Amino acid sequence: MSQSTVLIDRLSRWQRQAGIIGILGMIASAAGFAFDRPQFFRSWLFGGLFWAGLSMGALGIYLMHNVVGGNWGVIMRRPLESASRTIWITGILLAPIFAGMAFYYPWARPDAAHDPNLVLKAPYLNLPFFAGRFVFYFLLWSFFAYRLSAMSAKTDSSSDKGIQIRMRQFGSPALLVFVLTATFAFFDWVMSLEPHWFSTMYGGMYLIGQALAAIAFVIILLERCSDQSPIRENLDMPLWHNLGNMMLAFTMLWAYLSFSQLIIIWSGNLPEEISWYLTRFTNGWGPMAWSVAVFNFCVPFFILLHRFVKKNPKLLVKVCIGMFVMRLVDVFWLSQPPLRPNLFFSWMDLATFAGIGGIWLYFFFQDLKGRPLVPLRDSRLLVNRKAAHHV
Repeated sequence: MSQSTVLIDRLSRWQRQAGIIGILGMIASAAGFAFDRPQFFRSWLFGGLFWAGLSMGALGIYLMHNVVGGNWGVIMRRPLESASRTIWITGILLAPIFAGMAFYYPWARPDAAHDPNLVLKAPYLNLPFFAGRFVFYFLLWSFFAYRLSAMSAKTDSSSDKGIQIRMRQFGSPALLVFVLTATFAFFDWVMSLEPHWFSTMYGGMYLIGQALAAIAFVIILLERCSDQSPIRENLDMPLWHNLGNMMLAFTMLWAYLSFSQLIIIWSGNLPEEISWYLTRFTNGWGPMAWSVAVFNFCVPFFILLHRFVKKNPKLLVKVCIGMFVMRLVDVFWLSQPPLRPNLFFSWMDLATFAGIGGIWLYFFFQDLKGRPLVPLRDSRLLVNRKAAHHV
């Protein structure tokens, strides 16, 4: 299972292309900051949230696989590890939001002292505590990612099954802590844009959506690399089918949480709760809301019910591309209405997304090509299972 030099060259080419896009995007973003600072802050939050969420989603899936096991996650492990190990990069790239705190968050403005609701929430929603949580989240998640990937690296030189046991023992409490902290992170970064509104489902709904984006991203990457060793020898039709089933499962889970939040708030019909949806269904946002419902759930759900789609990498990757795009739309729909009450788009939305994404992808590919693309001695790999069967 030697590494294909063609594959390494391909990853290096993608890395260079991502770096160029990232630099150009950053230059354009800097120009936007100079000429239209409010729009820069709107756009930067959108790009930063998406790419940070992608790393967080990858870490969540990686931790989950170490807990539940399964052959499906072994082939995904190294891309998930690399995406998780770049989580500190997303923390740095998201940090510029601190320069626009008063622009983003009503609770960070001086007049918040005159709002009884915000005064009541001030022990939690205040800048020092917000910044402390921000740093704590990324340090903790980076520790989880690097600790587990260090254990995983040992499987390249040892077939000791005790390594998998230790990874599971570490991953179980880490997954619980990660889900809890990620939920609060999305409360902090996104839900507190509208601090008078609250939902206990919001953090979980957002996290599952970003986990879905991470799964789609990894499937796209695997399909693009499936013609070269060592990916080629370790992907067969049942594995593609399992990956498609996981996409379907997370699609349904995201829809369940989203619809549950909607139906509870809508049936209650309380002014302080229903305003969140009214903002996102009026002033031009309505078509985007319906597109999220249709193309982030209905269409992929019915497509992924078909076995022939999940067993065909070319068809499955088209679904994943569509899901990845719709995750972009959903993050925009969730985060931007408080900052732009009337729907409009700016060239800076693309510039900041490309700048942050290009830098993230540069470090992602740098990490990915630095180690074997599959854990070589893991007994759950397809080639190792076949070898054991012949013995």
